[in-house]
Amino acid sequence: MPEQEVGFEEFLAPGRDREQARVVHKALQHLAAGGAGDVLQEMAREVLSGRVGLREAVRVGAYADALGEHAHVAHKAWEGMTEEERDRCLADARSSLDAEGA
Repeated sequence: MPEQEVGFEEFLAPGRDREQARVVHKALQHLAAGGAGDVLQEMAREVLSGRVGLREAVRVGAYADALGEHAHVAHKAWEGMTEEERDRCLADARSSLDAEGA
């Protein structure tokens, strides 16, 4: 039986609207599926299950280190893209969110 998962509403916070909360939720689902390695998969599963809050999770050394490394790699990849590739990537992301009702 699959584990219960918190909804995107769990990630609403001051300064974060519903769309941003959905983006956070979707990113955690991607990580929970193994999209960035075992450490971030564990972190995302803990957060999505409600056992650990997002703020608490990012304070855990191993999780923070893995997030930092993943962000660095993603940033380098973004910088290596052409303007057209970036535009296409953004359009794909927006389309995906629109399809999910974000």
